[in-house]
Amino acid sequence: MKTVALGELVDFYSGGTPPKSNAKFWQGNVPWFSAKDMKKPRLTDSADHIAEEVFSSTPLRKLPPGTVAIVVRGMILAHTVPISILDVAAAINQDLKALLPKRAVDTSFLAAMLRAQHGMILSQVGTAAHGTKKLESRVLENLRIPFPPLAEQRRIAAILDHAESLRTIRRQVLLQLEMLEQSIFHDMFGVSDFEIVRLKDAVKWSSGKFLPAKNQVRGPHPVYGGNGINGYHAEFMFHEPKLIVGRVGAYCGAVHVTEPFSWVTDNALVATLLRDDLTLEYLLPALTTANLNRYAGVSGQPSISGGKIGDVQLAVPPVALQEEFADRISAIKRQSMLVETALTADDELFASLQTRALCGEL
Repeated sequence: MKTVALGELVDFYSGGTPPKSNAKFWQGNVPWFSAKDMKKPRLTDSADHIAEEVFSSTPLRKLPPGTVAIVVRGMILAHTVPISILDVAAAINQDLKALLPKRAVDTSFLAAMLRAQHGMILSQVGTAAHGTKKLESRVLENLRIPFPPLAEQRRIAAILDHAESLRTIRRQVLLQLEMLEQSIFHDMFGVSDFEIVRLKDAVKWSSGKFLPAKNQVRGPHPVYGGNGINGYHAEFMFHEPKLIVGRVGAYCGAVHVTEPFSWVTDNALVATLLRDDLTLEYLLPALTTANLNRYAGVSGQPSISGGKIGDVQLAVPPVALQEEFADRISAIKRQSMLVETALTADDELFASLQTRALCGEL
């Protein structure tokens, strides 16, 4: 398939920020997109908005619906190059570039071909003098893009859009299942006259064991830190599942239940239950809802200890009710696993379609 340099297909436009000193500029309804908004393939609204007056009073341009935008500056470029289509008339800030077609190109096709080369684009990200990640215009200008006739572009874009819509539906189902778990917990335990105990009377805490990455020997056993699994090791500490809480850092207070035969690092606290009438399945959402992070120390790096959270109040429902909750959550988890398996297959199909489209084989 014929390819052309992206610079031959589009002009690049850098956005800007209206003066914050003029409050009227920030009292309108026009979406003003920045890197923090670039989280989905298609965007219809932004966190911040500006007034129509901005476009007559400053050099900032209003971009038409269908414009492709790409993040070219910011720390997100350390791992991702966000690319989105703006489905509304909007403006962008200086961390984004808009791609404005100067030849007959379908913007959905254009965005898809850019995403298909995400890995290569990411590898070209550099670092500015002050440490911020940046994507130079020359990288984008020289990027080769397939350029079939417009009707063929639209056909390919329609196939990829359909495949992406399937992935979106799967993700939405997973989100709904997660919300269902939360809803069931609050329905069963939100308002009650259950016994209330202090956490220190129900749980004894100990720290995990230090395991630097250089000492991890690749094996079958998951290694848990403050935010869940962060590696695998040839050895394990616990045969049975354990309730753990992030002890230090950004994930201080995060709650997880480990898999059997796991290792827990010293970035997490490990629970030993002092009562027989508490289940891990109940404690996981109960302590997540308690928001243990709010008990973290505020000086230096955030951290919590068993002592700091000892006076947290914990409801203790009847064991039969906890077991009923566990059964209901287990059924939802099984459904989630089926959806996740289907989503993995969808992801593989989409990647294959992208590659075939890029090579002119779709």
